[in-house]
Amino acid sequence: MFEIRLGGIPIRISVLFPAMVVFLLSADPSHTALSCLFASLLHEAGHALAMLTVNDRPCRVTVGIFGVTIERDRTRYPGYAASAAVSLAGPLVNVLCCVILQLCGCSSAAFVHAVLGVFNLLPIVSLDGGEALYAVLCLRCSERTALRTVRVTSVITVFPLAVFGFFCVLTDIHNVSLLLISGYLILLLFFKEKH
Repeated sequence: MFEIRLGGIPIRISVLFPAMVVFLLSADPSHTALSCLFASLLHEAGHALAMLTVNDRPCRVTVGIFGVTIERDRTRYPGYAASAAVSLAGPLVNVLCCVILQLCGCSSAAFVHAVLGVFNLLPIVSLDGGEALYAVLCLRCSERTALRTVRVTSVITVFPLAVFGFFCVLTDIHNVSLLLISGYLILLLFFKEKH
């Protein structure tokens, strides 16, 4: 990891991240990887802007090969409603970009934003939709009940995706993307349970 500072906020970047970006850009003549990277950066910028808007300054940002983690200063937590807004800001940026790009005739880039935005809105622990659901539920019930509800919702959401992904592989051996995404989500659930 190496670290830079932007506006006084430490940004830790895995040494594998630049290598992965260079590999993806050089191995992808269609430039889809570049669209994905740009959509992801705009997504995270939406979260960061929303955090600054609700006076929830990030204390650290970590960029790795599996995504970006924005750590909050828990001593200045802005509340559950603001937390839900911050969680939804990233997907909202992707949805807005999707509409704008579609209107400009850039359908492939619009599709990337649509997939990223909708994927992150899934009510699954560790995704923006799950974080927003947790924050909204905390406005109505205890944190423990909210967490239990989000965990159950996560399993209920991931299981049909995994089954459908498995059937996609059975019918078309080259279509493994949904199965891989389901596996990734299951790993996220397992990793979140351990922490």
